[in-house]
Parts: sequence; C-alpha cells; structure tokens
Amino acid sequence: MARYALDPAFRFSHHTFAVDEPRGDVAQISSSRALPVENPKPEDMGSVPALLRQAGVKNILLVHGTFAGGDIIGLCREVRRFSPVSAERLNQLGKSWFDELVGDVGNYTREFSRQVSDLINPETLPRINVERFGWSGENHHIGRADGAVALLHHISEMEDKGRLLVMAHSHGGNLLAMLSQVIGASTQLKEAFFHATRLHYHSPLRSKVDLQDWMLAREMLLDSGTNRRPMDIVTFGTPLRYRWNRDVCPQVLHFIQHRSVNEDAPTKATIPRSIGDVTAAVGGDYIQQIGIAGTDFLPSFFAWRDLIVERRLRWLFESTARRRDVIGKLKQGRRESSDGKTLLVDYPTTAGQESQKLFGHGVYTCHQWLPFHLQAICSHFYQSDPSVGTDER
Repeated sequence: MARYALDPAFRFSHHTFAVDEPRGDVAQISSSRALPVENPKPEDMGSVPALLRQAGVKNILLVHGTFAGGDIIGLCREVRRFSPVSAERLNQLGKSWFDELVGDVGNYTREFSRQVSDLINPETLPRINVERFGWSGENHHIGRADGAVALLHHISEMEDKGRLLVMAHSHGGNLLAMLSQVIGASTQLKEAFFHATRLHYHSPLRSKVDLQDWMLAREMLLDSGTNRRPMDIVTFGTPLRYRWNRDVCPQVLHFIQHRSVNEDAPTKATIPRSIGDVTAAVGGDYIQQIGIAGTDFLPSFFAWRDLIVERRLRWLFESTARRRDVIGKLKQGRRESSDGKTLLVDYPTTAGQESQKLFGHGVYTCHQWLPFHLQAICSHFYQSDPSVGTDER
C-alpha cells in the first residue's frame, strides 16, 4: 500500500486549505431572510411541490451525519459478518434509542421524514417518495466508506429511476463526496480503493467475503459499470474534508450556519473565545468548523482489521493532512467548499433556540426551517434565478 501514498495517481482529492486551493462560490443569507415557520403546512411551501415535479424529482433521500446512526462503535458491522439478521436488529435498536434521546437535533427522525413528505405531496400531484438512509455514523474514513458502499447499493435498488434529491447532514455529506469520487475515478484508482479496503470486507482467517455490499459495489463499479441517475446534492453543516467529483454530482449546494463577527472578513469563521461562545453558537456552526481532517477517531477495538484499513484510506483520501496542522487550518476560518455553492445562513434565534443547539450544528434538521430550506433548494436547482433570497457578497 505504500506506493499509493507516493504516486499522485493513487490519490483522491481533498480540501488541503492551501493558499492556492480553489475557493468556492459563496453567498450570505441574513436572518431577515431565513424565516422559520413554527408548524409548517403545505400552503407554506409556495411553488416547491410544482418545481420538484417539473425537474423530474422522484425521490428525496435523507442521510444523517456522524453519531446519529445505530452503530457508532462498529459493533453491529462485526456482528453482521456472522449473523446479518442479528446485526440488523441491533442496529435498529440503537437507532431507535438515539432518535428517542435526541429527537430532531442534528438528526433525521421518522417524524421529520413524514413532515417532508406531507409538505411536498399535495393530493392532486404525483407522489414523491421520501425516505431515510442509515449508516453506522462512525467518525473515520472506513466508517464513511462502508456507508458510501451501502448507499451505492441502496440507490441502485430504488424502484423509480427518476431524479434523486439527497439531503445530507454533517459527515453524511462527506459520505456522498467520497462516493462521488470513487464512482468518477479511473479504473486503476477504483482498483486501488478496493485493494486498500480488502481486509475490511474479506476475512483473512476464513478466506471469504463477509460483507456482501462491498462485492456488489465492486461489481457495479468495475465489472458492469454504474448506471448514473440525475442527482442533486444538498449538504447541511458538512465539514470541509473530501472534494466532490462534479462530473458525477454537477449540482451541489451547501447550507452552513454562520454569523459574521469580523467586519473586514464577513464570511470568515473565528475561533471561539470562551465556552459560552460555543454553547451560544456566537459564530455559527462550530462543529462544521472543527470537523476537518485530523479530527477523526480510530476504529473501535471491535474491528482490529479496520485499524489497518483506516491508515490505507487516509493515504488515499487525505494524503497531505496531518493532525498537527489542524489549528493552523482552523485559524484560516474557511467555511465554503471548493465545489458547488455555499450558503452562509444567519439562522435567527427562536423561542426554542434551535440555532444554538449542538453548538450551532443541530439547527438544520429542525422542522421550523423546512419551508426555507426547500424553497432555497428549488430556487438554486430548479429556477432560472438561483440568487433569489440571498445577500450576494
């Protein structure tokens, strides 16, 4: 595997925070334009249902972020190697417990999915399917790679092959970015990816594949090719990690809670001065700000094989990232991705203080902002004037 780290041909793109790295398109939305609706109803959605159908959207997929899954320590996946049924039960139990504990704070609940469906599906129009996609929620490369492989399989099995709109929170967005790079990679680089991860899905002791999703993904990507479908990606509070393959995902939109505290650099994020700043989300989403390369956890002791695979994936996906560089990168205060458009939203404080929850990272999945989010998405993707509702800088 050492040769992959040395040869640029065996690397995927990631945000380096280098001076010469491309800066993405960014716009600010003031608190006077980001208007919450306490109990949103279909009549609050304006032209959203019609625009989604005119664009041919058939499915909306909700992808949660880190720690919001049912297997945040990787135990269920290890059980799945021997008993898929038992693993699925454990995963469902873990996810149900998490949903009950935190609700919609930084989490896509069943109720949130139902609300989205009710808001965009008037009785007089053809139905758009809304569903959640779950992955482990582990905070490392192999956890996200495992989720990306499962997502590829899930998308391929969707019955309606029309346009897909994906809404992803936190590192759920990076799961999609990783998937876009693998799909759009050369055959040689795809081979490198599956070679690097072989120990994860192929047991060296039993000499057999024990995670079937990986073999199905390998077949789709290397043997039969991938039948790409039109797909629009929206991320919420996704930290700057992997770059996006724009041939695979030409339409990418990012929402980030941001509050300007520097008049000279209004789009720059600042390091908080106190614990009070963090809990009150004075500068916006601090989790998005700090979740950059160098902040991953190691795989748990349940998955000793993944400790090796994690190192290999770090070579492939973040070859230039070093933990000692984290503070320097944070001081840059960069919010926007190099790919797609970033909306820096100053979410106003409401009675429930949703904008402050989870250090500014939990606001995106609160139902009060569903009309605002969906209207902004349709304005950007499906209308001729994508600047509607923004304060361009």
